[in-house]
Amino acid sequence: MTISDTLMDKIKALLAMAEHPNSNEHEAALALERAQALLFANNLSRADIKSENYNEVPAGIGKIDGLESDGFSWKVLLLNTLAKSTLCSIVISSQHHAWHLFGTYDNVQTVLEMYRWVIPQLETMATNGLKTYKANGGYENGKTWKAGFYRGAIRTIHDRLDKPLQDFTAGSGKAIVLYNSKALQTAVHKVFEHLGHSRMGGSSSYDGMNAGKAAGHNVTLTPQRKISGGTLALGCGH
Repeated sequence: MTISDTLMDKIKALLAMAEHPNSNEHEAALALERAQALLFANNLSRADIKSENYNEVPAGIGKIDGLESDGFSWKVLLLNTLAKSTLCSIVISSQHHAWHLFGTYDNVQTVLEMYRWVIPQLETMATNGLKTYKANGGYENGKTWKAGFYRGAIRTIHDRLDKPLQDFTAGSGKAIVLYNSKALQTAVHKVFEHLGHSRMGGSSSYDGMNAGKAAGHNVTLTPQRKISGGTLALGCGH
């Protein structure tokens, strides 16, 4: 597949604007949405942006596993948000604090890159936010406040990522999304034939959630140092 230089340059420019520290919240969100919309509309993944050799990475649905010893509840919530926006799927095992991520090679790599980049940002923001909250007379338990903060931040991240996917699904990408969804369901069923349902619970803070919602707008979704190479790409599967 050949990608025109004009399209590639446009996507790279939008991604650079989305992650640039001098872009305000509105500019960054709008640039990110436009970049994702172009990626979806042209059925592109990050491998396409970095190279014109479309077949240099494996195709098909695969699985990768991970463990989270700390912060399992909010981290799998974040992972699920990133996975869905990138046409991937996760299965979790609360008992073992494990997650299983399914998707095409490029999509899985994109999810993991975002996941590993966003987590330390949220942890730092939560710690600093809690200190500010306590300094201003906040009385809620720190653990409860942070739980709310993470949920609020992830909700904002979801909102930032969801619109391009919904627009793509409602338009030219409907068939691709349906095909990818069925492929994911088949792959998950092969590995987890008798899959149950679970709901992540726990108490959280209203004040923390509001702080997290605001902070979520300031989270960068990929490393800025790699934007020139076009690493942020929510591919739609093949």
